[in-house]
Amino acid sequence: MSARGFTLVEILVATLILSVGIVAVASGLHYAIGGVEVGRGETAAVFLAEQRLELLKSAALEDWSSALLAAGIVVEAYGTIAGAAPYRRETVVADHVGRECATGAPPTVTCKRVRVTVSYRPVSGGGGPGHERRVDLVTVFVPRI
Repeated sequence: MSARGFTLVEILVATLILSVGIVAVASGLHYAIGGVEVGRGETAAVFLAEQRLELLKSAALEDWSSALLAAGIVVEAYGTIAGAAPYRRETVVADHVGRECATGAPPTVTCKRVRVTVSYRPVSGGGGPGHERRVDLVTVFVPRI
C-alpha cells in the first residue's frame, strides 16, 4: 500500500523550521528599522549644524565684525528651530590670536573657532526619554585680507 502525503511529524518539523526563520527575519527587520531611524536623525542633525556654519561663514565673508560672529554661546532650545522641533542647537564662537589660530601663525593673525552642536532624542535605537544623541562640527574662520 502506497501512502501519499506528509506525516504529522514531518508537518511539525517543517512548521518549526518555518517559525524559526520567520522570527529571525522579524528580528532583523526590527534592527534594520532602528538603524534607519538613527541614520535619519543623525543626517538631519548634521544638516542643521552645516546650515548654521554656512550662515556664519556667509557673515564672516560679508562683515568680519558681524554680531553673528561675536564671541559667546547661542542656544536654540527644542522647538525653536524652524522645521526641526525635535532638535536643539548650540553654537560657540571663540576669538583666538596668533598661535591659537595655527601653528607658526604671526601674533597679529586673528581667527574665530566655531563649534556647532546639534542634539536630539532618537525615536528608536536605545536609551530612555533622557537619552540624547549629538553631532559636533568644528571649524576655524580667518578674515580675508
